[in-house]
Order: sequence, then structure tokens, then C-alpha cells
Amino acid sequence: MVFSSITFLFYFLPIVLLSYYLVPKKVKNIVLLISSLFFYFWGEPKNILIMISMIVFSYIGGLVIDKLREKKSKFLKLFLFIIIVIDLSALFYFKYIDFLIRNINLYLE
Repeated sequence: MVFSSITFLFYFLPIVLLSYYLVPKKVKNIVLLISSLFFYFWGEPKNILIMISMIVFSYIGGLVIDKLREKKSKFLKLFLFIIIVIDLSALFYFKYIDFLIRNINLYLE
């Protein structure tokens, strides 16, 4: 599904907006999360497990960072740095590694 497709503009977007504004405030983020996962699943179903695992990893990392911040731990910045590096590494690997390999191969030919 592409943002400019008929399916997105006339089916998906109105359903998401309607459900977002009809649900209670506590559930709005869950509606957006499920809608986003469905949108990405529609486009590339093979990567949905990777996306869900990264969401869970980042969420747990955020909870740990919150606990470290409450305790005023000296490891807060280190842990935050590690979480960011892991998230960006996963993004780079799954999004850009093919581009990098193709360009290296073209250069080495």
C-alpha cells in the first residue's frame, strides 16, 4: 500500500482516523500502533516480525532507561547510547545494506 493509492486514501486512512477519534484517550496509541503494523505488513509481510521485535526491544529499553533515570545511575547515558546504536544498526542493516553491497560491487567491477 502506497500513501497515494486509492486503497490508502479511501479505505485505510478514513478507517484509521475514524477509529482513532472514536476510541478513548488511553487506547489511541494502541490504535496507531496496530494501524502502523498493518500498513507495513500490507507492503512487506516478511519483515513484520523484525519490526515487532525491534518495537518490543526499544520499549523494554525505554523502561530500563526510565528506571536508571529514577535511580540516577551513572550507566544511563551508556545504556541509552547502546539502545540507539542497536536500533540504528538494525535500521541500516535491513534498509540500506543491499544498497551498500550493490555499490561496492559496482565499484569493484
